Amino acid sequence: MTSAGTVIDPWPLLRNDASDARRRGLHLVVHGRNGGAVPDCLASLPPLLAQRRSAPVQLEVLTAEQAVSAPLQPAWIVPLLLLPGAHARTDVPAIRDRLRSTGANVSLLPFLGAWTSWWDAVLSALPLPERRDAVLVHHPLRPGVADRFLTMLSSQLALPLVSFDAWPEFQQRHPRARPLPLALAPNRMTEALSEAGGLLPLLEHPPTRQALIDLLVSLP
Repeated sequence: MTSAGTVIDPWPLLRNDASDARRRGLHLVVHGRNGGAVPDCLASLPPLLAQRRSAPVQLEVLTAEQAVSAPLQPAWIVPLLLLPGAHARTDVPAIRDRLRSTGANVSLLPFLGAWTSWWDAVLSALPLPERRDAVLVHHPLRPGVADRFLTMLSSQLALPLVSFDAWPEFQQRHPRARPLPLALAPNRMTEALSEAGGLLPLLEHPPTRQALIDLLVSLP
């Protein structure tokens, strides 16, 4: 895949606002599994990105017991979260405030699910036959901000949207449907959906993983 920065600059406003020519560090925030465990598709990002950006990259896991120390140089806080749930709206700003309280120079970016360039890449990475039958499957949500966001996303991507707990009934009525789990990394939902012919978690699908890497590398 061609590097995002060589075709079109996805971050023109950020680049114009940059105070100097040095690459900022990255402070990636991910959900993680119980006890702070992180699948390899996430754990392998920091060293790869650090090499390509020539700048430090940290990984902070929301389910981990210990917080990550503050970056020593200016850094972007990048929430690798797909939905504007409580983590994106409350926990991530709290991380920003904690880091700033130690004197760190950090700037918070919107959560990944708000990046139009990301969803464009997800769609373009799906072969047309798979896109025709793809159905967005998400964890059950209470009505609210995240729920409304998903409805908007379904309309934007022109793909049906189904809650995981409603998937078995939906599949009976639409046997050709292939679940596209709204998940970056493997979890219980993706493992269950794989038995129904589900598509891979987004960061285990090489084209979408590479698209995210390109977007992160192209940050100022």
